[in-house]
Amino acid sequence: MKTAVAKNKVITYSFCESFKDNLVQFIRQEYIQRGADLSRLAIVFGGKRPAMFLKRDLAQGFQKSFYPPVFFAIDEFIQYTVKKKQSFNQPQDLDNCFLLYKLAKEITPQILEGRATFAQFLPWIREILKFIDHLDLENIEDKALNNIRANAEIGYDVPDDINQLLRHIVLLRGAYHKQLVAGGTFSRGLQYLTAAQTVGDHDYGEFDQILFCNFFYFHRTEEKVVKSLYERGKATLIFQGDQRKWPVLQRISRMFDCPILEGDQPRETEFKLHLHAALDVHSQVALLREALKKI
Repeated sequence: MKTAVAKNKVITYSFCESFKDNLVQFIRQEYIQRGADLSRLAIVFGGKRPAMFLKRDLAQGFQKSFYPPVFFAIDEFIQYTVKKKQSFNQPQDLDNCFLLYKLAKEITPQILEGRATFAQFLPWIREILKFIDHLDLENIEDKALNNIRANAEIGYDVPDDINQLLRHIVLLRGAYHKQLVAGGTFSRGLQYLTAAQTVGDHDYGEFDQILFCNFFYFHRTEEKVVKSLYERGKATLIFQGDQRKWPVLQRISRMFDCPILEGDQPRETEFKLHLHAALDVHSQVALLREALKKI
């Protein structure tokens, strides 16, 4: 197993290695062998599945009962952060759609032309909600949206319907946020936006360290949350890859002012990748069977 490159609480593993095995070794060396309380360690992944395999490997090392680290998917960690200050519920899909429909009728009725009923406007509502969520995730301010509206007004290369939406998106987004907060419900985008605005209010004293593991891209709101913890010495960032090969990691490197390097030189991949196309799950299994026969 290769030695990880660590500097400034940033650790990088190569794509040629097993991230899980390296992470298990790191936790054993830095926490278990030093007698640290694992229950005061938080580990954040992009999703829920990695935690299951990491728990299994840690348990195999202990061969007895133990208090594991606290595991979060990034969505769960964002919710955990927001709930430190205020409780909220997740909006129900159709209720949320109807809320935006009512706001559109009141504030921007022009975009309802030709689709005045809720059923007719529903496909558009879902797209608008996705758009607002992306704006929130990337922490796009109203000032930037005004520039988009200005482009739309001078005939930017988008359809007229989209031009109408862009001209009114600031009003819709602001009213939508206001109604969500008043009702005690937070959309996913608003959760991230709120976490980015409030993360500095919390010390996370319940954890000795928070490991952010194997993230390949950070939304702007995620960057604010993670950077706040990193600058306070509360977070360790563990990546896989090298900024010299992956431009997306260059952005993270600039944001956190840290190198994301596998070593002195990027490592060449040591595996051969073969892609096979299949029609469905059953044909995938059949193709896999034939491929395995050749190994």
